[in-house]
Amino acid sequence: MRIRMEGFVVFDFEKQYSEARKELAKWLVEGKIKRQETVIKGGITKMPEALRALYDGVNTGKMMVEVKAPAAGSRSKL
Repeated sequence: MRIRMEGFVVFDFEKQYSEARKELAKWLVEGKIKRQETVIKGGITKMPEALRALYDGVNTGKMMVEVKAPAAGSRSKL
């Protein structure tokens, strides 16, 4: 039994970052890819709680602390 793993260096493709961002954003909107994130609400005062939760493995995907609620109608950018 064998396994092979191969990767690439993202910096080798720096000229394609803009195109990749657009394509990834499109795929997110279309539901072709999904992101997982855990958002702790309550501002910067919740940071210690979020840090403990991070080390306890409570989060799914990216762990974030919401410092300010997003404005109505605004969209996050990739």
